[in-house]
Amino acid sequence: MLLEFEVENFRSFADPVRFSMIASSDRSHADHLIVVEGSRDRLMRSASIYGANASGKSNLVMAMGMLQTLVLRSHLAQLGDPMPFFPFRFGRPGEFVSTRYRVVFLADGVEYEYSLRYDAEKVLEESLYHFPKNRKAIIFERVEGRDLRAPQDDGALRAIAEKTLPNALLLSKAVQDNNAIAIPTFKWFQEKLMVILNINSMAVEERALARMQQDERFRVQLLKALHMADLGIVDVRGKVVHMDQDELDKMPPEIQEQMRGMVNGRIEQWRRLEIKTVHEVVGEDGAAIRSEMDFHTEESLGTQKVLAVVALILEAVEAGRVLVLDEMDLRLHPLISRFLVEMMNDPEQNRWNAQFVFTTHSTGLFDLDLFRRDQIWFVEKDAGGRSTIYSLSDFKVRKDLRVQKAYEVGRFGAIPFVRGGKVVE
Repeated sequence: MLLEFEVENFRSFADPVRFSMIASSDRSHADHLIVVEGSRDRLMRSASIYGANASGKSNLVMAMGMLQTLVLRSHLAQLGDPMPFFPFRFGRPGEFVSTRYRVVFLADGVEYEYSLRYDAEKVLEESLYHFPKNRKAIIFERVEGRDLRAPQDDGALRAIAEKTLPNALLLSKAVQDNNAIAIPTFKWFQEKLMVILNINSMAVEERALARMQQDERFRVQLLKALHMADLGIVDVRGKVVHMDQDELDKMPPEIQEQMRGMVNGRIEQWRRLEIKTVHEVVGEDGAAIRSEMDFHTEESLGTQKVLAVVALILEAVEAGRVLVLDEMDLRLHPLISRFLVEMMNDPEQNRWNAQFVFTTHSTGLFDLDLFRRDQIWFVEKDAGGRSTIYSLSDFKVRKDLRVQKAYEVGRFGAIPFVRGGKVVE
């Protein structure tokens, strides 16, 4: 489970910002919280993130995905390869020279804190702590690849550190050498964290199709959700077709772009899916009529999006994962979006304590009957291009306040200032 995430000097986040899934003292919607055994903290099941276009919402999701990719793939770096460095672009020369991440999470009932700072060429600082019996203890601290502090190390981690390239993470390298103290953290990034920037990607659809074919329970739940969302779909069938370069070159560039995707830090190979949906309607004589449709050419983008999002939510719920989605409800009807959020927050359905973080523009979800105040977050960018994040719980909000209207008129910020006037004279 995710507790906190911090980032500094990544794209529009010039200054340190902190996003937290730790609940405030708000007493509403107690069933939206996860009680952690042996901890005073209660964690939220979901969080929505609002903000104007170009405010930096997607950058927050990208930052989480970038850290995950670094952890999972850094050991593949070759000597001299550049680090994936995307600093704030509007600072003074020499002002923003390194990016920093910090994430706090629970793995197997133990709290961990992992931090990383690097520039375009090398890792500058890397540290990993855990909190056995709620007391902070060092697993390792590494400074510019030279100085290592690891009180629990028997010499094996130091030997690995000495062989780790300046542009690689010790965490990643230690796992490849099967060092036990690094494995729980790595596995959390690998198995528990799901960061999805492009929900309508081939990777997400292929993942859903594979689960349907391998797990009948998953398939039944997915079809049930599609039925409850009133899509008229009673079955989904499909297969993966690997593509050669000639076939790929014949596709329009915009279709090629739609096929790109990243799931759990891995760029997927070129392939296409042949997916068919089966619809059932009632004929004039009252008899059921079924017809098969091509998923990508005959279904709307909204229908495609519903299937992808529901599949991701079900997968996260089943395994107790942290699912981070960019623009979760884009192209979805507001009632379907609400249906999905209710699924996330329902402890009976979300019994394995999955967590969901998503960006949205849907003011229809801005509702204290649906969320606690600490479940609603904002990203706002100032005139200097710097993004900040904050929560609705930072404001004094009456229980009877029409918060949707208050947001739309600018009381909480994080909305665009649309200048009036004529574009075409």
